Amino acid sequence: MDSSPMVALPRSPQRLRPAGPDRAPGPVDVALAEFAALRNEIDNLAGAHRTMMNLNITVVAALVGFVLANRADPHLLLALPPASGAIGLVYQWYVLHARNIGDYINEHLRPLLAEYTGDDRVLGWEHHLRTSVYRRFGSNLSGRLSYLIIFPGVPVAGLAVTAPLLDSPWYVAAWLLGVALSATQITVWVRQARDWVCWA
Repeated sequence: MDSSPMVALPRSPQRLRPAGPDRAPGPVDVALAEFAALRNEIDNLAGAHRTMMNLNITVVAALVGFVLANRADPHLLLALPPASGAIGLVYQWYVLHARNIGDYINEHLRPLLAEYTGDDRVLGWEHHLRTSVYRRFGSNLSGRLSYLIIFPGVPVAGLAVTAPLLDSPWYVAAWLLGVALSATQITVWVRQARDWVCWA
């Protein structure tokens, strides 16, 4: 009987096999399916971002153009800060939701698949964004500044233009609603910008 000590062989990474009719889906199959669903949701959110951006531009152009071209009652411009502010907050919610999905992919799905494949490079895009791309000087600066002009910038400009028109309690209420939405929007933007953009 051989009494020599047993040597433990190194454990090789588990091989991925597609789930078939004779095999129930394993954790890797479930993780990959979840990843595909989450990436699809991020794509949908990206489309929603563009929709909100276009909607805001359309609302601003239509309202300002109508007042200027038809010499309409300038009090109509009081609708601009609340409308643009509300659209901006929806846009920011889409951005935040997309980021939360990316965080989940990076912090949960990526380590799981890296463990099962034995390769820590899998699903590396979200990790690359957070450790490299967003850490660069002025990363995505143009996108953030364009957002700042289109969303918080437009409501704030509308508030300044319509301030002399507050000759009714209803107009004052609409103006204050615009102030509240604009202040909320700017606060959210500053927090997001602090995390996503390297300013210095």
